This record gives sequence, structure tokens and C-alpha cells, in this order.
Amino acid sequence: MPRMPRIGSLCFAIVLAAPVTDVAVHADDRPMRDLMANDVSPHRSVRRQEYGHGARSYWLFEPADPTPEVAPVVVFLHGWLAVNPAAYGAFLDHLVRSGRIVIFPRYQADPTTRPADFLPNALASVRDAFDVLETSPKHIRPDHRRFALIGHSAGGNLSAQMAAVAEESRLPPPRAVIALMPGEVLPTREPSLARIPAETLLVVVAAEDDRVVGDVRAREIFAGAIAIPNACKKYVLYRTDLHGRPRLVADHLSPTAAHRGFDTGDGLFRGFQLSRAEINALDRAGFWRLADITLEAGFAGRTLDEATSNGELFRHLGYWSDGRAVERPIVGDDLSLIPRVYPTNGIRLIKWTPDALLPPALAPK
Repeated sequence: MPRMPRIGSLCFAIVLAAPVTDVAVHADDRPMRDLMANDVSPHRSVRRQEYGHGARSYWLFEPADPTPEVAPVVVFLHGWLAVNPAAYGAFLDHLVRSGRIVIFPRYQADPTTRPADFLPNALASVRDAFDVLETSPKHIRPDHRRFALIGHSAGGNLSAQMAAVAEESRLPPPRAVIALMPGEVLPTREPSLARIPAETLLVVVAAEDDRVVGDVRAREIFAGAIAIPNACKKYVLYRTDLHGRPRLVADHLSPTAAHRGFDTGDGLFRGFQLSRAEINALDRAGFWRLADITLEAGFAGRTLDEATSNGELFRHLGYWSDGRAVERPIVGDDLSLIPRVYPTNGIRLIKWTPDALLPPALAPK
């Protein structure tokens, strides 16, 4: 029986042109543009619809004009309390108009949602979304062979955890996982990231001026995914470049990219998040292109070494108008060769120690 969306009449198509902003790269930078996986979007609009209630609600974004019969599925997991898809709207728009279905789970109703419930909530939303896509005549059919996860901050951590439990949670095996500035609200030892399938491509991203989460969890995720061979995973450290305008600051909010057309009015920090979610070369030539390359490589069964020329495609962010190259990210698979982010654990809002996770009988006196 087809499910009814929570907002019913608000199911509509939004014709979206690419957001127009000043960018740092030179307008005639053909070498960089030629590397862009989706320089011209094949779909002219995005159809969106919300399902569910509370922490287990989610948004479905589907490509339209033209509407495909079948499409790959990307789960996009937001950061802590960044429940309004508008904060990532331009990124979502790029993914969807490039031909992918995007599931955007809410996974937390408000600040009182327990971190331990984030993963179960997100899993329930994604399973329900697949059910809707598979049964409703109004939706594009999901391609189970092309399934991927992208997450930012707390969502970056969730993306790795979801990949580890996908099989037992009745989800398709993820072909790619992209964890952007991952962090934990509260740490947990489960699930083991060693359970992420060996066939999964993994890209973990940190930012040199990330004062919120640092790089501790990013490094844990990269090192913990021991089943994935080095040819299929890359660690990327973005660096700040203040050479010109707009300033390219590699910080915790770099992956956010506002699009008011996706504004749901939700979010405790909605105004702040949207005001900080600017779009620049770090987005277009960085995160979006990184996602395009990784997703297409994963769906085609290629390694990251093959798809990126051993990481080189991830390093090129274009040029300033005076011809100078934008500061190149550091890309590799040997963490000992990649500089640390300080403070390494960021400025945590919730204090914790590993001992706090132990049962009382095992906790040190």
C-alpha cells in the first residue's frame, strides 16, 4: 500500500539553476573544468518530498526533467542539529541533478535525541525510503547495485557506522562512503568499522582549521576500516587559502552550501547555519567533484587509485584569477605522512573520557 507523505501537498518540483556566487578559480580554467564529473547537469529540476515523523522522518530528493526510471541512491547524513536540508542545499542539488536519488534522514528530533539513537533512527529512515521507492508508482526505482553514503560531522561518523551494519540492517552494500569532517557527539566502540566491506570505496576528509572536531575521529575511521585495501581508500586534508577573494577557509563548516530553495524552516540554529554555508571553490572543485569521482568509481567497480590517478584528481582545486593554483589538499593513505589538525579533538561541547564508556565494575577507581 503506497505511503502518504507527511506534507502531502508540498510534493513539488523545483526548477533550480546552479546557485550563482563569486568563485576563486579563474573563469577560463579549462583543465580543472575538464576534470569535473558533472560539469553540465543532465536533469533540470529536483522533486522533493518528506515522509515520516520526528527523528525518523526524512526527505527524498529525486531528479526530474527528465525523470529516469531507475537511479543510484545516495544517503546524505547531516551534521549535529543541521536538520534543515537548505544548509547543504547546493550540494544536494548538484548530486540530484546529476542523476542520483538522495535520502536525507533527520535522525534527531531536537537536542534531546540521544546520540545512541542516531544510527537506529537513520537506519529506520533509509529502510523506509527504500520501501517507498520500491513500491510507490510516483517514485523512481532505486538501483540497489549503486548505493553510497555521504555524511558531514556527526553525519560523517554515521556514514561509516551505517556502512559497517548495512548488510545486517537489510540495506544494499555501500559502494562508496564519504565522511566529511567526521565527529562524535559521544564516542562509542560499536559498530566495529572493520565490518565495512572490502569492496567499499572510502574517502575521509579533514580540514586544517577545523576547531570543532579536529581530526581524531577522521583518523579513527580511516584506520579502523581495515578490510578496505589502500587502493580503495583515501584520506584528504583540505587547507586554507587566503590568497584572494572569496577567502577559502578549510574549517568545519566548509562542506555546507546553502540553497534557500530547500529551506524547510527547521533547525535550532537555522539562521547561523545558512549564513555560514557559502559556496566557493572548495565546494565546486573540492567536495562536489570529490563526491562525483568517488561515487562513479564505486558504481563502476574501480579503485580510487585508478579513478583519481593515485589521488591526484583530489588535489587539484583550480586557480586564482592571477594564475596561482589554489592550495592543494594533502591526499594519501599513510596517516603518518599527513599533518595533524589542532586541537586534534576539537573544542568539544560535551566532555567525555574513554573510561566513561566502561561498566561501573570495570571503571578505574
